[in-house]
Amino acid sequence: MESPPPTPQSDTAPPASEGGQPRRAAVALGALALGVYLVLSVAMLWKGLFTGSGTVVGRLQDPALFIWYLQWLPFALGHHLNPLLTTYLHYPSGANLMWNTSIVFPALVLAPVTIAFGPITAYNVLCVTAVASSAWCGYLAARRFTQSWWAAVVGGLLYGFSPYVVSQSLGHPNLALAFYPALAVIFADEILVRQRARPWRLGVLLGAVTALQLMTSEELLGETVIMAVPGLVALALLHRAEVRQRLHYVLRVAGPALLTFVALAGYPLYVQLLGPERIHGALWYLNYYVATLERFVVPSNVQLLGPGPRSVLGDSGVYVGIPLLLLAVAAVVWLRRRTVVVVAAVTLASAMVLSLGGFLNVWDGHSTPVPLPWLPIDVLPFFNDILPIRVMLFGYLALGILVAFFLDRVLRHPRTRWRVAGVLAAVVALVPLLPVLPFPSERWSVPAFFSSADVHRLSTTGSVLMTSSPGYETSVWQAVSEMSFRSATGPAFIPGPGGWQWGTNLGPLGTELREVGDDGRSVPASLTASDRGAYVAELRALDVGSVVVGPERHQAQVARLFTELLGRPGEQVGGVVVWYEVNPDALPGA
Repeated sequence: MESPPPTPQSDTAPPASEGGQPRRAAVALGALALGVYLVLSVAMLWKGLFTGSGTVVGRLQDPALFIWYLQWLPFALGHHLNPLLTTYLHYPSGANLMWNTSIVFPALVLAPVTIAFGPITAYNVLCVTAVASSAWCGYLAARRFTQSWWAAVVGGLLYGFSPYVVSQSLGHPNLALAFYPALAVIFADEILVRQRARPWRLGVLLGAVTALQLMTSEELLGETVIMAVPGLVALALLHRAEVRQRLHYVLRVAGPALLTFVALAGYPLYVQLLGPERIHGALWYLNYYVATLERFVVPSNVQLLGPGPRSVLGDSGVYVGIPLLLLAVAAVVWLRRRTVVVVAAVTLASAMVLSLGGFLNVWDGHSTPVPLPWLPIDVLPFFNDILPIRVMLFGYLALGILVAFFLDRVLRHPRTRWRVAGVLAAVVALVPLLPVLPFPSERWSVPAFFSSADVHRLSTTGSVLMTSSPGYETSVWQAVSEMSFRSATGPAFIPGPGGWQWGTNLGPLGTELREVGDDGRSVPASLTASDRGAYVAELRALDVGSVVVGPERHQAQVARLFTELLGRPGEQVGGVVVWYEVNPDALPGA
């Protein structure tokens, strides 16, 4: 007859890392694991790292945002500007970067790389370190519940190289940098179970790490809060008798944690909630970017293997595969008496259900009226800006710990055939998750003008209007110029109708630029008085002092439009056409 469920402590690995040589050995093994993950990360992403200047890991578009943020932070600090607010986008009103993915903490860490090698190189370094550090933190979490180094390494691999992290590496390094969920597991184990460290010290560390996560990705922090609920409830129900006696220690940790978090994150939150250019209203509508039942078992376009047509990736990977699902079920059945296994299973099931969104979707384009648990979450302020599909990150973390715990027990089994069978089962389960290689990469085409001395001739008192819809390219150009000018537009969330708007703040002129530059509409020989008056009014409102027409599909026609509007031809230099010293008040129609 099996023994009753153990206390939380009995699920943890023996304290082999305490004292003297064992602790040094644990540090060495941890460093070795980090080295393995770095090598594997570089091997996966090498095409974006070593195939020429301007090449980035992943796809074009969203990486432009982070390239700009990486350049902005050291520039702002070096020029005594507030790094959380900027008028270098959407001049003169500017943008509140706390409402945008401004990656303050990663940008600060990578500032030396940005200064020495430029923001595009810094972006690629961020992508490599995001994958490797996520895997390493996953390893550290798994290591607390295993004696086998190899088992913990596999658990870290499953988490850090999961379809979620791999898919986010296409353009969202702030989400691929998933260190916090794994560290949250370590903190939970230490605060709720082991309770060995001094409470104030543990609280300060927890508050600091949480503040750093706020300044890396608020969405991931919100997801952690959501996903902590089912795990904590499961743990409390399994050990109801111990809840009261452990509560005193928890409260002694909570005080310093809250004080530290407020001290570090209080001002950024003030800027976001009460500062200028804040936005209002939910950014996403219900069931925007949700998982489907099909996607859990059909490989997406970031998996190397998989029979038949592949599903289209919708923002984030949720693929688990039938072999891994069967292994997870078998591990839970076998090790169901272990607290860590039960909590991991509850977390995995919760993540899969919540990632489906507010209503059940069986496959893409097939929504049902069946309501799901995400519905009440979607009405909560702040949490309604979280995309449901992304909570599957916590499912992969649970799978990583579960597989590591399974392998740890298998590798210590007395019978060789059971050890071999268990390892083979894990290999078969994990092979379908292998990412496609080489990982996608693309190149930003940056005109030579923006790295030349000519860029410093642009207006520094007003703004520069750059044309290239929708503005992702222009933000990279501005970053490469080391923020030599303020941009009249830019890809950012700013206040607008209904509480917010995205991208350009141009009106009739923006519409004309899109129709001419993107669609190739012919430019009239002369502008009507009403059109000219509207366009000049926009230039005046944005205090435009220079205009740059960059490479685009119909560059010559856009240049012809500005020649007519500004009354003179621009200068062709470094792949762009430039009008210096623009004075909207002196233009015809002003």
